[in-house]
Amino acid sequence: MLGKRGISVRGWSSRARADRLRDAQLRSHSRHLIRRLTPQLPFSVTALCAELSEMRDRPIRLMEWDLPADGPFGVLVSRDHEDVIVYQAMTTKAHQAHIILHEVGHIIAFDLAGERPPAMVDRTCYSDRDERDAEIIASTIMSEAISMGRRVRSHGLDEPWRPSVYNSLVLTDGAV
Repeated sequence: MLGKRGISVRGWSSRARADRLRDAQLRSHSRHLIRRLTPQLPFSVTALCAELSEMRDRPIRLMEWDLPADGPFGVLVSRDHEDVIVYQAMTTKAHQAHIILHEVGHIIAFDLAGERPPAMVDRTCYSDRDERDAEIIASTIMSEAISMGRRVRSHGLDEPWRPSVYNSLVLTDGAV
């Protein structure tokens, strides 16, 4: 039996099929969300968080922090009145952008599910499924940003002096 895109799904368990369906739903939701937000180019995770905050009517605060090297690179703290993303200060700007997008992925997944995560004091880590969801959303947002950048460049609107594709799409003016 062939599933979408001609991929054989004959030997797949019902769990694997459910996971693939959830992944596809997360990607679709993320693409639609990015198009609804219409971020400015070059793409900035800071601007994305600001637009997402406004759309959700709930602030997302970004805090650069010198986190221990043997711990997490990013943490989402959902408080009563705001979401706080703490991200590693001692890494590259590109890595910081990915860390923030990953934590934004948790926010989007929770919003899509219609539930807030338990308070941080009750939660020390996410499930494997939650982590997978956040990575799928982060990579989809990044993919959309790259795609938007390519479309802009194809119409001659990009700034050719940017030193790299990744930096031109993710980081603006040296800020995350």
